[in-house]
Amino acid sequence: MMETILALTALVLALALAWISAMAYRKSHLRAALYLIAAFLLLAIKKVIEALHLAAWIERDVSMAVGGLEVLVLILIILALWKR
Repeated sequence: MMETILALTALVLALALAWISAMAYRKSHLRAALYLIAAFLLLAIKKVIEALHLAAWIERDVSMAVGGLEVLVLILIILALWKR
């Protein structure tokens, strides 16, 4: 139960941060904000994939995809900070 609440909270926060980044991009047109939007949307997708608890026979593939999404999120956040 607590795991579900934490996953939903993380999902809502990721979507809220993507929305805030989109508002910032509309005002500033900074490329870094685009990287942040993509990073937070990928984080939301990652949380949805983790929360679904897909069948055991594809669990290995899902964990590889989730790991790849984590790396992409970190790269996009680093790019956003660097391009700033």
